[in-house]
Amino acid sequence: MFSPRRSVLLSTVCTLLLGPIAAVPATAQEAGFAVELSAPDRFAPLRVNTRVFGPTAEPAGAYVRGCAGHVPAEEAAALFEVTERLQMLAFTAAGQGLAGMVLSTPDGLYRCALAEDGRLASAEIANAGPGRYRVWVAAEAEGAEIDAQLIAADRAIPALELFGLDLAAMGAPRVGQHVFTATADTGRQVLAANGTLHPNEPLRPLNPDYCPGFGQLDAPDAVLTLQAPEGEFSVFAMSPRDLTIAVVGPDGDVLCNDDTFGLHPAVTFRSAAPGDYAIFVGAFSQGGSAQYELFASQGGPAFVETPIDTDAAPRVGFATLDTSLGGRAQLLATAQVVSRDPFAALPIGGHCPGFTGIDAPDMVLTVDQPQQQFSLMAMSETDLVMAARLPDGNWACNDDSFGLHPGLTFNDAPAGDYLIYVGTFGQGRSGEFNLFANLGPQNWQDAEAGGATADGRLNADAEPGVGSIRFGPQTASDPRVVFDVLRSTEAAFGMGPECAGYITMSRPDIVVTAEPGLPQMMIYMVSQADGTLVVVGPDGRLYCNDDFVGLHPGLVFEDPMPGDYAVFAGTYGGQGGVATLGVTVDNPEWTMDRAP
Repeated sequence: MFSPRRSVLLSTVCTLLLGPIAAVPATAQEAGFAVELSAPDRFAPLRVNTRVFGPTAEPAGAYVRGCAGHVPAEEAAALFEVTERLQMLAFTAAGQGLAGMVLSTPDGLYRCALAEDGRLASAEIANAGPGRYRVWVAAEAEGAEIDAQLIAADRAIPALELFGLDLAAMGAPRVGQHVFTATADTGRQVLAANGTLHPNEPLRPLNPDYCPGFGQLDAPDAVLTLQAPEGEFSVFAMSPRDLTIAVVGPDGDVLCNDDTFGLHPAVTFRSAAPGDYAIFVGAFSQGGSAQYELFASQGGPAFVETPIDTDAAPRVGFATLDTSLGGRAQLLATAQVVSRDPFAALPIGGHCPGFTGIDAPDMVLTVDQPQQQFSLMAMSETDLVMAARLPDGNWACNDDSFGLHPGLTFNDAPAGDYLIYVGTFGQGRSGEFNLFANLGPQNWQDAEAGGATADGRLNADAEPGVGSIRFGPQTASDPRVVFDVLRSTEAAFGMGPECAGYITMSRPDIVVTAEPGLPQMMIYMVSQADGTLVVVGPDGRLYCNDDFVGLHPGLVFEDPMPGDYAVFAGTYGGQGGVATLGVTVDNPEWTMDRAP
């Protein structure tokens, strides 16, 4: 829609000078002022908005034979002073009941521009020389009152920019009118299989804030009708040429896009109302032509024709949001990243960079009850990207929320299954990632610390199988306990960062009670077999280690929180064996206290 700048009133008796006044040779013995026009630059294009009004006095044909309408008196012309040669100078008159416009150039010649639809007249002068230009706006009837905008610019201003989009006055859609029928089951709907581009005029007037590229605004390329409200739908186009797209909704709002999937554009409407959606397909550069394909889809744009199997088994597995942890981070999975297919192949809607495996989600997270807010976070040494499909079918995507780590926060989150796709910014990248969830905003501090356990089978509150140790600043000597690590088939793999081996989950082997005032505490183990440690801290957070020195595990706690640390001891292969577990501040003894 046109949003005029502040107008300047030009009476039929005199005109008003805009900008610095410079001394110029008079071209006639007349009093008044002239608008001074200077050459534009790419940062400040030439455009001066003025307004002319007053009664007509004589026929326009008195200046140019055959020119229609009537103009104000000769001395009431709007005057424009050009101070230097302009590559292009255009005058545009806009208003109701206009017949045209008469223009006088510094060389004494007159020209006539007739109005289109009784409301717009334009005259363009290439290589306009310095001097005074006079403009009379013509009304249809003699004595009629003129009230019109008069714009001097480096281009003719189209009616669309001045009066807004009038779809009813446009021609029939070039590739037809369609009823929206796409569903998640049927896939994308073809609106045009072989449309022809007409990149002749800027699309920017459709949305002055942002609408790149060039198209043809005499008619929409297609009209898509929604017969019922739609939660989310997309319109997108593909071509060997760099395309742009603009869609005008039934409420007049305009969405524009350049590149969503490579050089292919897409727009997505959410909470879409029934009605007609006028589609304009353009090219990023002006001129030439090419063929394009135009589609519509439910949800995000389905650039890849292969349907997404939302029922596919997740690569890593299933998890349930543990609301008992509150805002603490819950470790959902530790897994290898897949970076094969572009995220844009998922029907996300909007920009989502990077690559993942679209054949299946990495994780399905079940949220049992609606939540006011919860978050997902993914961490890796690789630059990650993450997307999630919500239970209501909407999608979310993020690249960098915390450094190069992606995070998503869901407000008023519905209950149900969240399909989580983790990938990398660059295609073919590899690496291991940790995936976390927590209630509330993203808790990166917890995620960096490894998060809390995701496995409710760990019974940290049970009576320890071996015994308890108290350790504090006044402990005389570092305690060491010799015990038998039990055989086990209960895997600790994937429970958290560095979690490995097999442990007994029904109860801890030893509980270490840390007293206040410890600057540091280390729990370590030397064992007959390749040992592992899984420790649950007083705050419920999970800590794991496999090999700290050689095949012996150890965990260091800086400024440890006072309270009970439940220690689950295990072996990498599950065979069990004799072990010595020690607690120290900073001087571990990596020796067995008893021979096997």
